[in-house]
Amino acid sequence: MKAVATKLVLMLCLFLTTSSLVAQDQRLRMGSRLPRDAFLSDFQLMSDILKQAHPGMYLHTSKEQFADDFAETVEKLRTAGNRPSLRQFFLLATEALDPIRCGHTYLLPPPSVQDRLQYGGKLFPIPIKVFGNKFYVDQRKTDLPFGTEIISINDQSPAELLSILGPLVSQDGFVESFRETYIEDNFSELYAIRFGFTESFDLQVRRSDQSSVETISIPAKRASNLYDQAEPRASREGRELAFRIDFPNDSTAFIAIDTFDSGNGSPPFRLYKSTLKKFFSVVDRHEDSFDNMIIDLRYNDGGYTRNEMLLYSYLTNNPFAEVDNAEILTSELPYKQHLDREYVTKGLAKYYQRTLSKDFEESYNGTLQISEDGNPIIPPNRKAFDGKIYVLIGGRTYSAGSSFCSRLKAAHPNVEFIGEETGGASGAFTAGTLLMYTLPNSRCKLAVPIIRYQTVKQTKSADRGVMPDYPVKQTLEDFRAGKDTVLQAALELVKDD
Repeated sequence: MKAVATKLVLMLCLFLTTSSLVAQDQRLRMGSRLPRDAFLSDFQLMSDILKQAHPGMYLHTSKEQFADDFAETVEKLRTAGNRPSLRQFFLLATEALDPIRCGHTYLLPPPSVQDRLQYGGKLFPIPIKVFGNKFYVDQRKTDLPFGTEIISINDQSPAELLSILGPLVSQDGFVESFRETYIEDNFSELYAIRFGFTESFDLQVRRSDQSSVETISIPAKRASNLYDQAEPRASREGRELAFRIDFPNDSTAFIAIDTFDSGNGSPPFRLYKSTLKKFFSVVDRHEDSFDNMIIDLRYNDGGYTRNEMLLYSYLTNNPFAEVDNAEILTSELPYKQHLDREYVTKGLAKYYQRTLSKDFEESYNGTLQISEDGNPIIPPNRKAFDGKIYVLIGGRTYSAGSSFCSRLKAAHPNVEFIGEETGGASGAFTAGTLLMYTLPNSRCKLAVPIIRYQTVKQTKSADRGVMPDYPVKQTLEDFRAGKDTVLQAALELVKDD
């Protein structure tokens, strides 16, 4: 009886502690401090979830090495004092995830912090463009002229900031191009997560028409104002539409597809489908004229594989499957009690389980592999293009965008890739169904993909992205002049060929 009573007391204490921590959710800040054991408990749960749900944990590391790295990070938390800050936990947790090298596996701050990042918090107000280890102003309507070099922010150089912020960004394999572009696109938020919100920033800058360095102070901007009133980045002028068509010369057709992220039947999907139909119908009607096609995927960060396959059906004469192989660890969703119901409702969780049970079957080695029904053969489109194809790629070409490039490179003899290494790995990667968990004490969100894909047969450089046949980078001079270095290089190749 005494043992039972003691157990009840412990359970009550645990309930009260957990309830108190949950109640603190809306007050949590990155500087908030919690008992070390609460954070250690979240660390353990994070490890348990990954082991039961993530089928690609050991694509880029060994089981033993991951265990050693994880234990080392946990030890850092143990020595961080009795009440570490949420920021300390978050930085160590992202460090623990890094060896997995999966861009779809990441940690988000608790909702209270995310709200400040989107609405009430004060953020760095200037969009940046990264060239090497240097920052430049990437907006025309700011207090600093477009193209101005930012030499330091609060006494830290761009090289130092890239090194500090880099570990906050998960990436596929050993592809560095994605990490750099992600920091470029999300610098203000990453800076606030790492260093906190501030009222102003001290900068050292060099204007493009001057050689001297000046020191200035600029006010931070409220996040809601920053997003609502922000002018487009100068580097993205002309990219307001996600799908764009052009015919730059009599023999060349151009299409830019900035995303595959549109659900079947949704208005964006219908627009995407109709754009492809219109574009390839024009090319087909003038097949004697159009010998070349340029496909711009530099801003395509992925989405639904069905959209990737729809595009591919216009570029092949052979039937094809969605993937060479795919596998999962389980058709059940582990740790359902910790699923974030804002992201994964009970109805959606049931749908995931039904779909996984239907599309995957146990194979000879005991793993759950995708079935023939789950990986149907898709016929080519009768208007498929069979001329020379030039694909523009870069660090933002990611997930399904990079998977499409892997498929095209492996199967198409008349394709050339121009630009920079894709942000997504060229070999196996883990994505598809994405589960979002809430760690109960820190309230941080853990994203875990549960399908391991192999788009094509294993490549020799599976831990790198799709490499360009013609490496071309945007130059600083062309950036300031508003010219597209990579597209111009592609047009020159078309002319030479």
